[in-house]
Amino acid sequence: MADDVSMVFFASSDSSPGLNEASRLLTEQGLDVAADGEALVVRWEDDGPALRIRLSAAPHVNAEAIEIAEGTAHAAGMRRCNARFEIDIDDLDETLDEINTLIEVQATLQDATGGYLFNSWNGELSAPDSSRD
Repeated sequence: MADDVSMVFFASSDSSPGLNEASRLLTEQGLDVAADGEALVVRWEDDGPALRIRLSAAPHVNAEAIEIAEGTAHAAGMRRCNARFEIDIDDLDETLDEINTLIEVQATLQDATGGYLFNSWNGELSAPDSSRD
């Protein structure tokens, strides 16, 4: 797991958003979104920090979700998570200085998936607003 990554873990289903839907939702929030292979590059402004978003449903995602949530109030909910959006951050200090882009991306993806947000740099795990753990 990278040091500077934010992840939105969720239980994947046929109605779960993919990268195309994520692109549409983020664009609707006023963000600049560009496809780059199997990822999206998202910015608020041309000179602001760029965030790279990937979608993963690899087998290790569920194991990492369980490990991250171990001993927390979110362990039961995270046990169901088998997919995640990974928000890669090239320059954490720059991104945190201009936090609005990161917050908007995180909130949009969390709302779209009903997922759990985890920040690798501070270990913070937060449940969706409608969590029923």
